[in-house]
Amino acid sequence: MPPASTAISGKALALLAALAAVVLWASSFSVMKRLLELGLPPMLIIWIRLAVAAVLLLPFLLHGWRRAEKRRGDLLWLLLMAAFEPGLYFVLEITALQYTSSAQAGIIVAIFPLLAALGGAFFFREHLTARMLAGLALAVIGAAGMTLAGGADDHAPAPWLGNLLEFFAISSAVGYMLIVKRLSPRWPVWSITAAQMLLGALFFLPATGALADPAVRTLALRPEPLALLLWLGVGVTVLAYGLYNFSVSRLTAAQAAVFVNLMPVLAALMGWAWLGERLAIVQVAFAALILAGVALAESGRNGAAREIPD
Repeated sequence: MPPASTAISGKALALLAALAAVVLWASSFSVMKRLLELGLPPMLIIWIRLAVAAVLLLPFLLHGWRRAEKRRGDLLWLLLMAAFEPGLYFVLEITALQYTSSAQAGIIVAIFPLLAALGGAFFFREHLTARMLAGLALAVIGAAGMTLAGGADDHAPAPWLGNLLEFFAISSAVGYMLIVKRLSPRWPVWSITAAQMLLGALFFLPATGALADPAVRTLALRPEPLALLLWLGVGVTVLAYGLYNFSVSRLTAAQAAVFVNLMPVLAALMGWAWLGERLAIVQVAFAALILAGVALAESGRNGAAREIPD
């Protein structure tokens, strides 16, 4: 049995890893918004992000392919998974960021766990409590209110459209998650992630046509855009997954999930501190309603978990 001090330090390391992963994920909204402001083509941003991640994760795909318990139809499921995310998800998200602020988009993402719970209940007959449904209702009301209360500005020229597109983006992510849930008992998780990035890079390959323009090539190779693109590919897409997987292996699912709920707040803070984005007071109130809905739903999820017999 390891000494208590070793166990504590191991848990502290896992908590720090979970927090670092969520900070990396939250930064993606501000980083992509900044790359759009610099003038890089949206689809090219996505392709570079996925291509960098695919190269780094290719060994996991090759290793996992041999270990996977493959069945007929798995390739179709992998293609459908990649169509949901990164395909539809990134197209909708980066389009959303052209119309809304990174802060608002990050807050809308808070609804994802609730939509995922609905999907799990519908497709996998997972238990859905009254608290979870009430939390979903609160979060949706908060998202609608925050969107309607937001006025157009330089960072959010059409927030209602951008926030709606972000909602559709996270709906696509739910489809991706449900397919991963179907495949993960037979496929290593990292090989699924690697396949996702490789198929996504192939899906967005036509975007490389923008590199034929010398001005685009010059812009992409400037220090700031290049650093931000590498941040998306290496930090947000690869390192964050590794850190979070490490934390989940040493914490309970509930402990790790708590940090994910910090993402909307962190995204809003980064948008404010780096890009100068602002939320009106009434929008802050509706954003708080979203987070309250998520907290209520999570308490319902924990209660449902306790009801499952050993």
